[in-house]
Amino acid sequence: MGDMRKVERLSEEEIDQLVIAQADDDSAWDEPIQVDKSKSSATLKSNTVKVDQRILERLQELIIAGEQVLHTRTPAPPNIIGDDSLDEESFIQWGTSCLSLLGRVSGKDSIHYRNFNSLVGETADYTPARKGLGVLKAAKDDYEHGYLFETRVLIEAEVFDDFLEQAEHLLTNGYYAPAAVLAGGVLEEGLRKLCQRKNVSLPVKVTVDPMNIQLAKAGVYNTLMQKRITALADIRNKSAHGRWDEFSAKDVQQMITQVRSIMEEFFR
Repeated sequence: MGDMRKVERLSEEEIDQLVIAQADDDSAWDEPIQVDKSKSSATLKSNTVKVDQRILERLQELIIAGEQVLHTRTPAPPNIIGDDSLDEESFIQWGTSCLSLLGRVSGKDSIHYRNFNSLVGETADYTPARKGLGVLKAAKDDYEHGYLFETRVLIEAEVFDDFLEQAEHLLTNGYYAPAAVLAGGVLEEGLRKLCQRKNVSLPVKVTVDPMNIQLAKAGVYNTLMQKRITALADIRNKSAHGRWDEFSAKDVQQMITQVRSIMEEFFR
């Protein structure tokens, strides 16, 4: 899953909107500064969707390439019993790309990878390639409809981890309030995904507290975990509403650590 970690970083403008909450000159503001805490959750959701979209687009590209390979079909000579042949170079290039993507997306132990590998083989023949194309179409359909569950969970975990690294970077550079907002965004998006996975009805107002209550009621986690999440959400809310004297950089460091621990427990 190597290069799937390369989700888009927050732009300088987005970070500036978070960092502005740390302005030293409090007298410059007539009312408490509001940090847009929805931006972090929206950006998280956007990056997960973009990774999904790139995978689906690549699967579709390989399906089209496979159809083009099949169009290079050359009938076997009349006096030879055997399958029709394909352009060997195009066939090898297509087959290699398919195995690479299927291995990364669904794993080398998956039925999609194993079926493609066993059906297509190394000989540029028409029938095995046609069957391999069918496997590729099945993989795309399964991914598109959410049946490759473990793959999606891994992608979500890597997106969460990337944003927590960004939160740590902000914290290291002294911006502990924006770091809390960003870590809180990871927590909120993680709970939303967890509600979807566990078939827990999402509340009308999709924020941490109501989702936390619903997940605990559904038995997804215990009361102790619920209280931990409530405490983490409290730090995020204080940061978003400019109550920076009520928590410290150490609190935010512990918050990032605990959010990472929660994400690892449910998304690994």
